[in-house]
Amino acid sequence: MALRNPSLMLYGFEITALNRYISFGTSAGENPGSMTTRTATLTVGFYSLTTLATEVARALAASDSTHTYTVSVDRTIAGGLENRVTISTDYSYLAIYFSTGNPSNPGTLLGFGSVDLTGSTSYTGTATAGTALIPNQLGYNFLSPTAMQKNFGVLNISASGLKESIVFALQSFWQVQFKYIPESLLESDWLPWVQWMIQQREFDFTPDITDPTTFYTGTLEDPNQGLDFTFSEMLPNFPFNYQTPIMKFRVRPTS
Repeated sequence: MALRNPSLMLYGFEITALNRYISFGTSAGENPGSMTTRTATLTVGFYSLTTLATEVARALAASDSTHTYTVSVDRTIAGGLENRVTISTDYSYLAIYFSTGNPSNPGTLLGFGSVDLTGSTSYTGTATAGTALIPNQLGYNFLSPTAMQKNFGVLNISASGLKESIVFALQSFWQVQFKYIPESLLESDWLPWVQWMIQQREFDFTPDITDPTTFYTGTLEDPNQGLDFTFSEMLPNFPFNYQTPIMKFRVRPTS
């Protein structure tokens, strides 16, 4: 079916040696000036915002197992166009030092920038996290994960003719296609996202930005096993306008 409102693809979350450390304190004495800050160390790799939020919470808890840390995402800002991260604790004190702490931190990536966060137990970024692609036209041929499911396993026919199977996992998929992409937007808007996803990197897809709490995290499955991608010009009727193939994505299994 065709979607009724614009979609959003959110990507670009990479943790490297240059942004993997979060300096934080659980008391006023734990601060960069006293050289006693705690350090949460993120695992190097590629993430969606969904999985990066989970990783930040894990890293904070690994450095301070006494308290609980929650990292959440508000996807409703600016009518669904922005994604703001909130870091909070159940304890009575939390300071995060994105400015005076370890400079190799993900503050900017998470939407906080290079600022120290003090005086509260919950902090929300002031900018959207990651890179968003919002297609200029509505999506076509959309199917949600409830309409695209597949069991992975082994099927065998016994000598008596009985069908036997061993099922390993039930996986869900979604699909969508986009058309009428102006030539002027191919390289600036679309190419960075395509290069991200054909490397099998996860991203978040919101089918309808007017319903931003409905989104899927996954990787490109098809065409061509998700490893290459070709736009086609919409000739002869719409020269200088392009379309994607019908893209199939595998939903990331929940752990």
